Amino acid sequence: MSFLTTLSLVPHQPPAVLAAALRAALGSAKVVYLRGLAAWLPAAEWPAFYEHLTEATGQCLRLDEDFAQGSARTGHKWIEVRYDAAIPDDAAYRFSKNAQPLHTDESYLSQPAEVMFMHCLVQAPAGGETTFVDADVLWQQLQARNPALAARLLDQPVRFAKAGDSRHLPIIARTPAGLRLNWNYHCVDPAESPATHALARDFRQFLLDHVADTPAETAIQLGPGEAVAWWDDQVLHGRRAFRAAATNDRFLLKSGFRLSPDV
Repeated sequence: MSFLTTLSLVPHQPPAVLAAALRAALGSAKVVYLRGLAAWLPAAEWPAFYEHLTEATGQCLRLDEDFAQGSARTGHKWIEVRYDAAIPDDAAYRFSKNAQPLHTDESYLSQPAEVMFMHCLVQAPAGGETTFVDADVLWQQLQARNPALAARLLDQPVRFAKAGDSRHLPIIARTPAGLRLNWNYHCVDPAESPATHALARDFRQFLLDHVADTPAETAIQLGPGEAVAWWDDQVLHGRRAFRAAATNDRFLLKSGFRLSPDV
């Protein structure tokens, strides 16, 4: 499977046709960059377009969380990822203009989606690129730079927990289908062992020192109307810092879905 492919959104195609193209792209690449919508569809219609596309592509999950209620599930499908000037930058990456460290979205979800999907309504005045790291590239970096850490990470289960939900999976697992990732430093269960917390700290530092802002990381600047879909357990992703002054100076919508077994 390749790392990244681009899917051009063609006007006047039914959602089922576009969904088939997206499924095919996800069958051959870990990250799919969707472009071209803004050239032929008014901005007011983008959310409805992506609503129909995702519903036609897979089984969509209702992943939204209420920040004010301790990340409790709201039952809504789309998660707002936007700058909010009323929320301190260090309170929640989702609403801040700070860089977001590399992670997977579903580290703590017991019933996860497979593919995450995010589309852009408002691009930040500067910065805000979404970054991706291929699991295979990450493993190569670990083996080359810190083989002892690679050995500690591989197939060592870690419990991640948040808002009453949890998952117990290795940060890096070797499976018959290839390497699989499950990682969010801020969601490691506080009740985990000191050794596990030390492992998480060491991996976090490795990412900061040897992966983030290096050629191992691919940055995609989502423009208005553009979108990106990715297999959550086959890449790490993050966000570069951006400039913003007013609420909603950057605004994206994110959700996730499952695909049929043949993809």
